[in-house]
Amino acid sequence: MNKSAYITVQNPISAVFRYLAISIMFMFVGFLFGKMFVPESFVYAANVFVGVLIVGLLIFSLMSRKNVIPRSFSMNFVYLFTFVDGILMYPILTYYLYDLGTTLFINIVLGTCLIFAVLAFISHSKPAGHYVKMGGILFTGLIVLIVLSVVNIFLHGTVFNIAVSALGIIIFSGYILYDVSLLKYDLESGGITCKNDLSIHVLNLYLDFINILLDLLRIVSDLTD
Repeated sequence: MNKSAYITVQNPISAVFRYLAISIMFMFVGFLFGKMFVPESFVYAANVFVGVLIVGLLIFSLMSRKNVIPRSFSMNFVYLFTFVDGILMYPILTYYLYDLGTTLFINIVLGTCLIFAVLAFISHSKPAGHYVKMGGILFTGLIVLIVLSVVNIFLHGTVFNIAVSALGIIIFSGYILYDVSLLKYDLESGGITCKNDLSIHVLNLYLDFINILLDLLRIVSDLTD
């Protein structure tokens, strides 16, 4: 193992959000890569894959919560994951970009950033572990959300789609509170000693962000049709 992985983390809270910003940047780089190399015909079929990708992200979120993914790994894995995720989301994001228009699309992205920032600030202002007790409820909600999202792939009803997306926003908003609170708890309990220990926290916060973004895009798209 690389010895540099075991150095003490300086300002770990700030580091997590810095790595998260870099991860989101890698996602958009992946999106631009997809825009350059993915056939444009994929864009027109994007609505078919929206549900599949969202279910995939939800399952990945479930795996990260159940420790299927190791709790400590290289931050490079997070960057690689978000880059590939950006490529996979290229047709879907382009579909919403065409459907909603550039201004509304950017406003939704900024709105997601604002929601994330406010919830992260609220959680950070509370004592460590304050929202960790929500974990069981959120995990049950995530399982229900996965089931409903699979059903939604076949139903494609507008009202049902909006309801599932709204539930997704609620659950992942709760997970932002939970994940920041858990990060503070792990720091205070000595569970984080190196950069690699931050990776799972960055990955989970990224999944919170991207799921809320996709759900907001779906709701606005359905409401404006």
